[in-house]
Amino acid sequence: MPYIPDADRPRLESKVNDLAEEISNGLVKINGTGEIAIFYENSILEMFDVLYDLELGKTHLKLDTKAKLLGNEMFEVSKGHDHRPSWLGEMNYSITRLIQLVPKKMVSKGAWKDEFRYWVFAQTAGALERAALEINKKNVSDKWTYVLNGMVGSLFDIKDEYKRRVNTAYEAVQIRKSGDCYDVPYRTELEDVKDSKGDLVGYREIMKDYRAIKTNDKKIE
Repeated sequence: MPYIPDADRPRLESKVNDLAEEISNGLVKINGTGEIAIFYENSILEMFDVLYDLELGKTHLKLDTKAKLLGNEMFEVSKGHDHRPSWLGEMNYSITRLIQLVPKKMVSKGAWKDEFRYWVFAQTAGALERAALEINKKNVSDKWTYVLNGMVGSLFDIKDEYKRRVNTAYEAVQIRKSGDCYDVPYRTELEDVKDSKGDLVGYREIMKDYRAIKTNDKKIE
């Protein structure tokens, strides 16, 4: 979960905003949509290179991109933690914020109509997974595999949280708008959640009991 102390967030937010601005400007320049995945993946790999070198104790790194500067800030903010690699929480937080901020900027710049659509999720999830797979290919000694394990695990966690917190809610709205596409006996279904006045406030999923579903998919009364 990407939750770090409030006091540590402003430093990271500043660098995240710089990178989000760079990515959004790059996308605007090429009238980009799906290319967002390329920008994300390249940025994550640059962050990893910096974090890996810093974890190994290297100094005087060439921080010549916004992504590298963000990676360095993650490491600096995490100093003092009692585990290795200490920057996993800061990385999770920063990337989680980044993948929300870039679409916001695209809308504010008039380049996109919506912050979130299914294709935004698919491209973002793909970038996170592809970056994790690329990092997994790195040839490192056994002593440093914990760095790769942490990075790969965190990237998949970011993707899973993004699916759970954002895409699941989007899917619920789309199901109510256009209808469900699942009709197998075992499945989840949406249930309306209303306040004391009877106004709709949201949805929750329930796990259907196949015995309560007829073959024509009508509920048994």
